[in-house]
Amino acid sequence: MEMQRRTFLKTTGAAVACACLASTGLSQAMEKLMAQPLPPDSYRIEGNKLILDLSKVPKLQETGGSASLEADKKKIIIVHPAEQDYKAFMNKCTHMGSSLAYKPQDGFIQCPLHGSRFDMSGKVLKGPAKTPIAQFKTTLNKSELTVELS
Repeated sequence: MEMQRRTFLKTTGAAVACACLASTGLSQAMEKLMAQPLPPDSYRIEGNKLILDLSKVPKLQETGGSASLEADKKKIIIVHPAEQDYKAFMNKCTHMGSSLAYKPQDGFIQCPLHGSRFDMSGKVLKGPAKTPIAQFKTTLNKSELTVELS
């Protein structure tokens, strides 16, 4: 039995619409996993140092929190894996350059695009990435977190 043109177009259109809706849902789910951008008034750059005022970033005050920003032409993800412990990494998967997501319940950073995983030193736990992500030195002084960008 030959499919009529009208039936084919309706079926194809419905399939395309479902695919678009599914990808929108996937995009929204990925956005929830990604670190949220920092408010512009919560940080400043002094030379090669990024200085964060943690009192203005509630999501980084809680253990398990994360945030992202671009400073000194570098995309950075900051994570708070444990009490009084902050880590900062280049927010770019070494496989294909996608932004990263912190998975506090699992204790690693993951690329939502292809699933590469990195530990809290930036080392690759699971590919396809083969190269570690760059880590920046951090120093906590009361409610100020300093990230050395060089």
